[in-house]
Amino acid sequence: MAKRGATTGSNGLHATAGTLGTALGRLQARVASLKQERAAITSDLQRLLQSAQTLLADLGHAGSVAIAAPRRTGGRPKGYKMSDETKAKLRAAWKRRKAAAARAN
Repeated sequence: MAKRGATTGSNGLHATAGTLGTALGRLQARVASLKQERAAITSDLQRLLQSAQTLLADLGHAGSVAIAAPRRTGGRPKGYKMSDETKAKLRAAWKRRKAAAARAN
């Protein structure tokens, strides 16, 4: 006897495709609105920086308003001890990369 209530065939497939299409459409709309908001914030900040530069120039301060770049944190922690075996592996990998770059040039 066949199972009852199972949605197989084209009706179930069309329903799933419709649901998926709706979800993708909503996601696309949200991404587009976020991009617009981001662009608006960027333009507001640029206008603010321009007005700050104008004020500084009016006060006789030559220069521009600079935004400090974020500090890069990463790499190995201070005091990290590397085994000789690891150092050898890193050195061999560096030599392979250097040789490949030399062959490419």
